[in-house]
Amino acid sequence: MAKPVQTKTKANDNGTVPYLGQHLRGVDRGRVILPVEWRGESAPKDFKVMVWPVTTRDYLLVLPPARWEMIQRNLEGLSLADEQAAMVERLISSSTSLGSVDRYGRLGLPEEEAKKLGIEKEAMLVGRLNKFEVWSPSRFAEALARPTDQLIADALKSIKL
Repeated sequence: MAKPVQTKTKANDNGTVPYLGQHLRGVDRGRVILPVEWRGESAPKDFKVMVWPVTTRDYLLVLPPARWEMIQRNLEGLSLADEQAAMVERLISSSTSLGSVDRYGRLGLPEEEAKKLGIEKEAMLVGRLNKFEVWSPSRFAEALARPTDQLIADALKSIKL
């Protein structure tokens, strides 16, 4: 596996901390130390930790409050009688737990879910701009090997990069 990329980051103009790079970390008693550049003064201390994707369950997706609020806003306007909406709410809610960063910069992971995903002794933290992922290092390496060049090209094209 390639050596993780280390990046130095500063808060964005709006005060949010961008989650960038790949960071291999040890897991100690269900906690993982966040990179120092993800723990600035303006960085959140409380997160929503979701098993993601909800259908294949590959990794933990960690959402800071602002990103979680976007999801809630999208779900708020849905009809209570809409069974598809109820199913989505159930899947998301039942796959989500609370995670907090302690004074040493350690994020608590949902113990059972992390274990099922193979996140036990080491974790690969992967930045995704306004959120981040926590992977088993071996699963992350497998996931990187899976996408085809065409899939990547189509994805980049769809987001106009």
